This record gives sequence, C-alpha cells and structure tokens, in this order.
Amino acid sequence: DDVFFDCLADRIFVAGNQLIAIGDGGHIARSFGGTAWVDGDMGTSQNMTDALYKGTTAVAVGELGAVFTSTGTEPARPTLNFAAATSTVSGDHVTRTRRHLLHVLHVLTCAAAVAAAQAGAQSWPERPVKVYVSTAAGSAPDIVARLITDQLAQMWGKALVIDNRPGAGGNLGAQAAAKSPADGYTLWFAHATPVVMNQYLFKTPGFDAERDFTAVVRVGLNPMMIAVNPLLPANDLKALVALAKSRGDKLSFATSGSKNIPHLVGETLNQIAGLGMIHVPYKGSQQAAQDTAGGQTNIYVDAVPPMVPWLQGGRLRAVAVTSRARLPGFEQLPTAAESGIDLVMSGWTGFLVPAGAPREVIERVNRDVNTVLAKPDLIARMRALGTYELGGTQKEFEAFITQERRLWERVVQLARIERE
Repeated sequence: DDVFFDCLADRIFVAGNQLIAIGDGGHIARSFGGTAWVDGDMGTSQNMTDALYKGTTAVAVGELGAVFTSTGTEPARPTLNFAAATSTVSGDHVTRTRRHLLHVLHVLTCAAAVAAAQAGAQSWPERPVKVYVSTAAGSAPDIVARLITDQLAQMWGKALVIDNRPGAGGNLGAQAAAKSPADGYTLWFAHATPVVMNQYLFKTPGFDAERDFTAVVRVGLNPMMIAVNPLLPANDLKALVALAKSRGDKLSFATSGSKNIPHLVGETLNQIAGLGMIHVPYKGSQQAAQDTAGGQTNIYVDAVPPMVPWLQGGRLRAVAVTSRARLPGFEQLPTAAESGIDLVMSGWTGFLVPAGAPREVIERVNRDVNTVLAKPDLIARMRALGTYELGGTQKEFEAFITQERRLWERVVQLARIERE
C-alpha cells in the first residue's frame, strides 16, 4: 500500500491479512489488504527498542520509558510515558523503568490472550457435539439429557448428538467418552454410579473417573423413596425400623437390581439402624413395585418417578425420602433424618468432559446448562422426573463428586459388597 511512514520500522509482524510495522517515535502502521493507515506522532523521539504483536494488540516500548499500544483499528495511545529522553537520566532509573515496562508488556500480552480465548469460546461450537449417555434410550437419565441438549442446540445453533451406551453399570458409556478427544466436542452425561461408585464395585471398570474426566456441571439430585405394603403396620420410617427390629430378618426390601443406589440405600439403612432386612433384587422397577404391593416383599426402595403411580393408587405407602429436605410436591412426606435416621443419599446426573478439554468450553457449557435449568417449564419437567436441586458451579460439582466418592466407598465397605 502507498502510505507515508516517516520513520525507521523497528519491528514488522504478519498476522493473517494484516501487516503491522512499529517504528521510531511511537508510530504504528497497519495494512489490512488494500487499506493502510499510520498513527500520528506520539510526541517522542525515543527509539522503539521492544515490540510485540499478540492477537489484535500491537505494543511498542521506547528506550527510556514510553509504551504505545494499538488495538484493532484504534490509533496508538501512549500507555506510559516517563518523560522525554534526556542525557541526564541515570542508568538505575532506566533499569527500573524498563523492568516496570516489561511487567506492563506482560500484562498487555496476557490481556490479549484472554481476549483471544473469549473469542474462541464465543465461536465454539463450530460443528456438532457428541453426548455419550450411559443409560438406555428412554430411561430417566436419557430423557433428562435430551431435554437439556435440545435447549442447548437451540442456543448454540449446532446439533448435540446423543450416543446411548448402556451396560456394565454405566461403564460402557464412560469408556467410550474417556477414549474421545479432549477437544470440547465430546460431553458425557453421566449418572452417579460410574462416576463415584463403580471404582468400588468393579475390579476393572475400564476407566478412571477421577483421572479421565473433568466435572462441568451437576444437573440435579435424584433422592430415593422408601415405601411399604399398605398392610404393613408402619406409617413412618421410625415405626418401620421398630417393626424390622422386632421381626429380625423376616422383612425384605425390593429394588430394581443389585449394586445400584436403591440397593445400597437399603443396605445402609440396615447398617445405621442395626436391621437384618433381606435384599430382593429385580430386573427393573415395575416388578419390584408389583411384588411389594402384592405382599411378596415388604418394602420397596427406588427413585421418585417409579413410585408415583403406586402411591397415587394406594397400592404402596411412602414412609420417608432420603433427601436433605422435603421434596416439592411431597411436602407431607418426612425425610429419613426427621425420623431419626441419618440417611441422606441420592442419585444424580451431570455433564463431564474428557480430561484436558478447553477451559473456555467447560465454562461455556456450565453457564449455558445453568441457563437452561433456570427455566420454569424445565424445572417442572425435572421434578416430574424426580430431579431436584438443579445446577451449580463447576467448582461445586467437583467438590460434590469428591464427597460422593468418600460416601459410597464407605457404604460399599459396610455392605460388604465384593468387586466383580
């Protein structure tokens, strides 16, 4: 470009279609394809002894204290100017000045890097994002995952592709997610079991949840309910515990399977209250609830959604919930703690990413998922799916997972469950 640049160019940078020249006296010239311009004289005769171009920021440092910055198409401005150059300036003053200037230059460089990272976060995602779900299509966690990812797809303008990998207590989905690139284009919608329990239930789960993943955002908690056959003379958990103690090992509790959260809640109740209830595992919630209603088993432990139709029809009677506080919609049902039993245990779901995923992506997903979870219509849908206490920060989720690992390690040990 034909542009007048009446000084010596000390540094020249090429960045994309830009050419940046930094010269004596604080001049900064830029050329954007066919357009060029030069900053005016900054009022100094200093030579520019240091220069840097990072992102959209050009920085020139004078030999005796002037610092000039130019960002994008904005003219250069004297950021610092420690007076005009004179022959009487001491060497020590120049040394201290230049040290300070180097610090300023470092700060400006970091600011440019942060701006570039923010720009990257805003442009992500540039292609569809895969979401591994460790349960079968149509399961409660899968439904929750699809409710959220549908909203995210609208916000991001890109598809989120669900890949269901059920099996081995959630291990198969975890393995697939752990082997994926940590580029921000793989999310793992996980439930509690593979993240905080399977390391104590399986000898070789095929992944290390603590090493292979980074927590992003907890979606919500899924507390358990304890219900009984209506003919059992126990209207609350305290009465149930007293009855179980009087009958020794003659009471049984049904769950939807072995080594899952309902099973371990029942075993924990045995340990806390000194009971000997017998566990009867079923292949699914329907048969477990049906046999409890029919009297083949006495007690049924499960999440809220499978309980609701049996409670509404009067075929089962709920005696407690394992949450910290009473649940919306079930305000009449006391917590286990209110009955004198320190039993606070819940399932949960959340998003994780392969370890090493970009920090800006983690922050973006956390922020946007929390935005989705704050919508009133989605809150109502989540409650219908037995999911409460929605959202939170990434740090809160990390701390929560750490606490959960300690809890379930102790529970598995007390229940004397051997690893497969």
